[in-house]
Amino acid sequence: MTLQQLKYVQAVARERHFGRAAEACRVSQSTLSMQIKKLESLLGSPLFDRTASPLALTTVGSRVLQTAQNMTVELDDLAAWLTQSTERLDGKLTMAVLPTIAPALLPRVMPAVTAHLPQLGIQLLERTTADMVAQLSKGAIDVGILSTPLDVAKLRTVPLYMEPLHAYVHPDHPSANIPSGQLEAKHLPPESMLLLEEGHCFRAQALQMCASEERGCQLGYRCESGSIETLKRLVRESGGCTLIPGLEALANPDDVHLRTFCSPEPAREISLVVRPNWHREALLHELKTLLTEAVPRAYRHTKPYRRLSWENVSGQAHRR
Repeated sequence: MTLQQLKYVQAVARERHFGRAAEACRVSQSTLSMQIKKLESLLGSPLFDRTASPLALTTVGSRVLQTAQNMTVELDDLAAWLTQSTERLDGKLTMAVLPTIAPALLPRVMPAVTAHLPQLGIQLLERTTADMVAQLSKGAIDVGILSTPLDVAKLRTVPLYMEPLHAYVHPDHPSANIPSGQLEAKHLPPESMLLLEEGHCFRAQALQMCASEERGCQLGYRCESGSIETLKRLVRESGGCTLIPGLEALANPDDVHLRTFCSPEPAREISLVVRPNWHREALLHELKTLLTEAVPRAYRHTKPYRRLSWENVSGQAHRR
C-alpha cells in the first residue's frame, strides 16, 4: 500500500468517476485504474462498486477512504510542523568541534552566536573526526565543525572557509632564515618536526606535507602531543619545528617563530557537517554566516590554496 494509491482512492471517491479522478490527479486513467486494482488485489476486496451509477464505495472502500483521509490530515500537520521547525532559531543545539579548530575559532565566533541567537541553547563539545562522524550519524550531536572532504556519503557537508597552515620554527632551525611567504615544505625536514598524536587529522596533513613517517629524530627525542600549544612551547624551548593552523597563528601574529608558506599555501577546508535529513535550514544558514564572518576575509575568498587531503603518506585512508 502506497500513499499515492490512497490519494487516488480519495480522488475517485470525490469525483465518483475514474476519468475525472485521473484528470484531477494529472495522470492517465489507465495509470490510476491500475494502481487502484493493485491496492484492491493487496486487500483482497474491491474498493468501488463499478456497477453503480454514479460510482460507489464498498464497505471496505469506505474504511480505506477514512484511513486515507486521517493520514492526509496527519501528514499535513507534520508538514506544517516541519515548515515551522525548519525556520526556528531557538531550542537546543549540540555542536562538536575538532580540538585543532576549537581553541582559535570558538572565542572568535561564540560572542556573535550568543548575541544573534539568544534563544538558542548550545552545548559545545570537542571531538576527533572519527568520534564526530559516529555521533553525527547516530544523532548524538546535531552539527560538527571539522576539516573536509570526508569519505562519508551519509553526511551533508557545508564548506565554510580555507584555513592556511603555518610553520612554527625555532630561531636555530635552518628554515628560520627563510622569509615568510617563501617557505616550502622541503625546508621543514621531518626529522626536526614535532607532531600531534595519532587520532588527530591535523597530524595526517603534516605527514602528507612531509611525505615521511620519520620525525623528530634530530631533536634527541620524539614527542607526539594532543595539544598544539604544547608543541609550540617545545619548539620555543627545545628547537625543531611544527605546523599550526592559520587561526592559531593569528592569535599572536608578531611571534618571531611564525613563517608562512609560498603560494599556493597548504590549507585545510573547514566545513559544517550535518545529517542529510537535519531539517533546521534557517539555523544552519545562520551558523554558516556567523562562522564565515568570524574568520579573515582572505579565508573566505578564492585564493590559490593547496588543499590537503585525508590520506597518510602510504596512501591508505587515515584514521581521523
